[in-house]
Amino acid sequence: MLFVTFQFAIFLLLVLIALRAMARRRSLWNPILLGASLLFYTLWIPTYLPLLLLDIGVNFALLRAMEASAPGSRRRRALLAAAIVFTISLLLFFKYAAFLVESALPLLRGLGLDAPVPDVLLPLGISFYSFQIVSLAVDRHRGSGPPVAGLLQYALYVSFFPQLIAGPILRGGELLPQLSAGAQPSAERFRRGAWLIASGVGKKVVLADFLLAPFVDDVFGAPGVANARFHWIALYGFAFQIYFDFSGYTDMARGMALWIGFELPENFHEPYLSRSPQEFWRRWHITLSRWLRLYLFVPIGRAWIRRGPSRERGLLALAQLLTMALCGLWHGAGWHFVLWGLLQGVLLVAWPAAPRRRAGADPDALRWRDAPRILLFFHVFCVTLVFFRAPDFGAAAAFLEGLFVPGELPGWPRLAALAVALGAALHVAERVLRTRAPRLQGWFAARPGRAVLEAVAFGVLAGLAVMVSGAGGEFIYFQF
Repeated sequence: MLFVTFQFAIFLLLVLIALRAMARRRSLWNPILLGASLLFYTLWIPTYLPLLLLDIGVNFALLRAMEASAPGSRRRRALLAAAIVFTISLLLFFKYAAFLVESALPLLRGLGLDAPVPDVLLPLGISFYSFQIVSLAVDRHRGSGPPVAGLLQYALYVSFFPQLIAGPILRGGELLPQLSAGAQPSAERFRRGAWLIASGVGKKVVLADFLLAPFVDDVFGAPGVANARFHWIALYGFAFQIYFDFSGYTDMARGMALWIGFELPENFHEPYLSRSPQEFWRRWHITLSRWLRLYLFVPIGRAWIRRGPSRERGLLALAQLLTMALCGLWHGAGWHFVLWGLLQGVLLVAWPAAPRRRAGADPDALRWRDAPRILLFFHVFCVTLVFFRAPDFGAAAAFLEGLFVPGELPGWPRLAALAVALGAALHVAERVLRTRAPRLQGWFAARPGRAVLEAVAFGVLAGLAVMVSGAGGEFIYFQF
């Protein structure tokens, strides 16, 4: 079930009704949510529910055994390694088995051998919940993060349905204490959740699916056929399509969690207003960037520096390149994804450092003089996105060539260009709303017709969503 379908709306309504019906028996809320989460996953691909349950059961047993071991002991390290190897092995098999066999086929055939390419369907959400499992295991091995109360709580931490399929990628400290305390729904959380859900539906259905996806798909589907203007508009269009698609999912996930009574972390902070790649990766898919930094880059960098402290800068650069290459591979089983990740690593290593701000200045503040740096990085990043969106190197090369083919701009691309401009304007508006949220909330709360204004806003968004429903498909990040 997609979040933006009538079927899911009924599912969510039934979950909320079941929780409210047990308002006096809050001890049953977590079991109800776990049952709903497993049902939600089953309705996607029923045959993969046992895989999710196996992942949960084995990792919970290993976590319990690890926590019972002495800190720093060889047994504790072995149990952590077993948890990581088991979890990542499942991810590697289901996501990368076909890719690895296809990549090895030329070498095998050169040796007179052959191998069948496995036809494995990717389990939804495995990239996200696998990272969540690993982060908790590593944190508990280090002695940080809250303990897990039991199997039920652990299973709900892994499978909580609003963020099960595409994040945010949580750490134990962000959800386990809330699960222990129990959901805390309130009128204020319900109102914030409603705004987030409405915002997410508008981003996904209206902007990403209806206005941007058709033109983007047409141009990327036939690279080199259209002229340069087509290609540039499609490239900008994809940048905003993937942003509104993914941030729309996150908004809906956070909004539903608020309706239930839980807080989930933010995952985006207007990334296309970044002045450098370092800033971009602090604003885009924040929880993935955090995971890569804490559980890949830092451990790799420390291990390499211990072996060669005299070459610290070069070793850290190599660790950055390796981390981002793996980031690219996480996004998709293809060498073009690896190249995209390596390009991000090169940008992180080679991009000039931002000028220092005076002491006490807000590092997040933007000035008009930042506009050239923002535009420069945005265009460089958009060019790298060609390798992310194109299905292979050949299509990517044809698209890049098409960026420099002259031609006219007929009517339909003008509509796509207007959609891109609207996306950029809304991106800036998001920042204004976020940075001035307390003042705006205070002003809005004082309006006598607040409830009417909210009802009208929700009605307009719901009407737009219904009008264009069916225009798009699954969330882009479901394939990762």
